[in-house]
Amino acid sequence: MIRRMRRTTRHRLLTFSALLLLALAIAGVWAIVGEPDASSAPPEATSASTPELASDTEEKPVVDPRDGLTLDPEQFELVDGAYLQRLADGRVVHLTLVPELQRSIEKQLNSRDGGGKYKVPHGGVVALEAATGRVLAIVSASHGSQAVEHYALRAQAPSASVFKLVTAAALLEFAQIDPDRPVCYKGGSQYLSEDEIRGDSVSQEDHCATLSEALGWSINAVISRLALNNLSKEDLEEMASSFGFNREIPFELPVQVSEATFVDDDVERARTAAGFWNVNLSPMHGALIASALRNDGVIMRPTLVDRIEDAQGRVLFTSKPEPWLTTVTAARAKTLSQLAESTTTNGSAAKAFSKRKEWPADLKVTGKTGTLANKSPALTFTWFVGATTGDTDIAVGALITNTPKWWFKGMHAAANAILTYDKIVRRSK
Repeated sequence: MIRRMRRTTRHRLLTFSALLLLALAIAGVWAIVGEPDASSAPPEATSASTPELASDTEEKPVVDPRDGLTLDPEQFELVDGAYLQRLADGRVVHLTLVPELQRSIEKQLNSRDGGGKYKVPHGGVVALEAATGRVLAIVSASHGSQAVEHYALRAQAPSASVFKLVTAAALLEFAQIDPDRPVCYKGGSQYLSEDEIRGDSVSQEDHCATLSEALGWSINAVISRLALNNLSKEDLEEMASSFGFNREIPFELPVQVSEATFVDDDVERARTAAGFWNVNLSPMHGALIASALRNDGVIMRPTLVDRIEDAQGRVLFTSKPEPWLTTVTAARAKTLSQLAESTTTNGSAAKAFSKRKEWPADLKVTGKTGTLANKSPALTFTWFVGATTGDTDIAVGALITNTPKWWFKGMHAAANAILTYDKIVRRSK
């Protein structure tokens, strides 16, 4: 029995020894292998060791299909009461033009009373919505041996007194002048002498006018003197640029740049500020300037494109209003608009607008006339740029270029365009 106990004890010792040896063996292996150290571990992914991949959700630059799109008025079609142009690649561009307004202006610029008795040598009218930049009508007329294509987009004519709007904006913005303070003057109706600009002969100045009256009646002596005494060359350059001069106008048809040059000579520069040469303007640009009067000083990007469709009629692009330039603050734009409204109420264009027999009493228009004659060739440039101030939204730039025998002016073309469109809007309500 004792022997059996010894065997049992020896067996247990052997079993325990075996287990102990097994445990030691396992511990030895673990000590040899151990946890992987930092040198043997794979490096962590870092921005330096892992190249960045472009995300599928990364925003891509938005491409405006109008950029690089050049339309051709010769290919405009009137289909189901709307204008469109079919492109060579099968796309169809639906246009913003209002057919009734477009045809009315075309008829006027190409004949007197529609009877073919009289045609203006050159004329251009552009009408657009001030709030959106949508072009409602664009008409060019040019007859005779010296016909000019796309006259509404050409800045070949001097801006004349239309530039007084830009000068007035600069006076309000940079000089903070009191628009109700009268300035006394003498002469300057057709030509501006240095004495008339500087006001050296004060005792002979027997007329006085406020800025509003100077705009309404286009009084050169007042505007030029205010510019001489209050505006620098840089002031005029900055405000001209704010109104789009010396800039490319973004549009689906090529528009000639309206150039404005201001010399160092202060008297000559004052003449320019009053509208005597050195500044050219296109009817398209004139309409944009007028739109700022209505649209709180903001000029929207003009567009002829309502939408673009593919050959199957799927809409690829729909135009949306896009600001282009900010001219002055909204408050100063309102002041400028109020000052310029005198042009159509009791100023140089009153007979074509508010005093016209059939003119609606609630159709208010602000704007500016301009007239300048060229000796060679003998042409007279007559302008009106203006915009409505009420519910009907339209801004117009109208230029009529005439020979010495003429009757039709830019203000007549603009007034007819505004009146026609106002009737269209009223009928649609």
